[in-house]
Amino acid sequence: MTTKIALCASVALCVSLLGATAASAQDTTVAWKGAPQWTNDDVQFKVRGRLLMDYVYQDVNREAPLSDYKTSNIRGRQAFLGIEGKLNSYIAYKAEGGAVNGGAWAWDDVVIEFKPTEYTSIMVGNIKAAGIENLTSTRFISFMDRGPYGDLGPDSYLASVVGKANGLNWTLTGAIQGNSINSADVNNTSTANPGSKERVGWTVRGTYAPILTDADKVHLGAFARVRNHGDESGFAYAGRPSTNYGDSGRYYTTGGIGNTDTTYGVEGAWLHNNFSVQGEYADIKVNRLKTVAPGTDPDIKVGYAYVSFWPTGESRNYDATKGEFARPKIIDPITAGGLGGVELLARYDYADLTEAYKTAGTTAARTLSQDAGKYTGWTLGANYYPTSYVRLQANFTKADINNPGPGRDVKINQFQMRAQLDF
Repeated sequence: MTTKIALCASVALCVSLLGATAASAQDTTVAWKGAPQWTNDDVQFKVRGRLLMDYVYQDVNREAPLSDYKTSNIRGRQAFLGIEGKLNSYIAYKAEGGAVNGGAWAWDDVVIEFKPTEYTSIMVGNIKAAGIENLTSTRFISFMDRGPYGDLGPDSYLASVVGKANGLNWTLTGAIQGNSINSADVNNTSTANPGSKERVGWTVRGTYAPILTDADKVHLGAFARVRNHGDESGFAYAGRPSTNYGDSGRYYTTGGIGNTDTTYGVEGAWLHNNFSVQGEYADIKVNRLKTVAPGTDPDIKVGYAYVSFWPTGESRNYDATKGEFARPKIIDPITAGGLGGVELLARYDYADLTEAYKTAGTTAARTLSQDAGKYTGWTLGANYYPTSYVRLQANFTKADINNPGPGRDVKINQFQMRAQLDF
C-alpha cells in the first residue's frame, strides 16, 4: 500500500510538473523586432545583426609636390551578427561581432550587465561611455559616419567596467577603461623589464533633459576623461573627412605624441516635432611624450553641429533615460502600403590640431606633426527609410584641411551612399 501511495504521488508530481512546464511554455511570447524576440517572464533572447554596404567617391586636391587623385570604392562597411537577452530582471547580456570596412572579423558590443535596481546598472565588456553621437548606434545616427568628432572625441568600444544610474530625464555614468578587447595583450616578456601595462582611462558623463514634451525635447550633457597610454604607443590625434573610409590620419594628424590627456566635452540637442538640432564640442589637453615630440603641450579642439528635418513628419527618437537616440519610428512604412520616411540634413564639422605643431628644436623634430592642421567641412545628407529597419543614405561632404607643413594642404569633395539593414 505504501508503495502504491508513493507511486501515485510520484505520478501526480510528474503530471503537475508537466502541467507547469506546459503552462510556462504557453507563457512564451514572440515579438518582431527586426527578427524574432522570445520572452518568457523575465527571460528574453534575440538574434541581432546588421549589414551596411557603402559606395565612396573622393576627389582629393593636394598642394604640389603632392599630386591630386580620385578614388572610388564599393565596400562592406559592417557585416555583424550577434545575440542579446536577459536571464532575469538582474542579468542581461549582449555579444556582437563581424567584419568592419572589409577587414578581419572583430568584436563590437560585448556586454555582461548587472542591474541591482531598475535605475542602476553595472556593465563589464567592450563598451562606450560618453558622447551622445558616440553612444547612439551607427544604425541610428543621422549621417553615415560620426565625422572628426568620432575620430578625436569620446572613445569607441573599449574593455571597460561601467556604472550607470538614471531617472526619467537624467543619467550619470562612470567608467574605467583600457583598450579594445580586439587589441593584443601588452606583455613584453622578452625584454629586460617584462610586465608592461596597457593604457588606462577614467570617464564620467552626465545628462539632463529639462524639457520633455510631445512637441519639444531638450538634451544637455557633459563628460570628462583622463587617460594614460601606459606602455602602449602614445596617443595620436587624427581624423578623416566625415567618413570611415581610409586610415585615420591620412589627411590631418599629430602623430603619436600623447603621453596622457584630459578631455572635457559638452553636448546638446533640441527636438521640435520633426525638426532637430544637435551639437558637441571637446577640448583635449595633451601632455606630450617629450622623448618623441619635444615642445609645448597642445590643446586639441573638435566639434560639430547639424540640423535634421523630416518632411514626412517623423521625429528623431530621443531616450532621456539613456541620454542617446534610438531607432526612428516610421509613420507610413512600405510594409503598410505607405511611402516610407525621409530625413534631410546639414552638418558643419571642425577640428583644430594646430597647437601640436608648436614644437621646439629642429625641422626634423617637427616632422612628426607637419599634418597637425585645421579641418573644416560641410556635409549635406538625405536618408530614406522604407521601414524602421531598412535605410538608404546619401552624403556629400566638402572639406578643407589647412596643415602647417609646406605643401600639405588638402581639399576634398566626397560623395557616399549606403544601403543598411539591421535586426
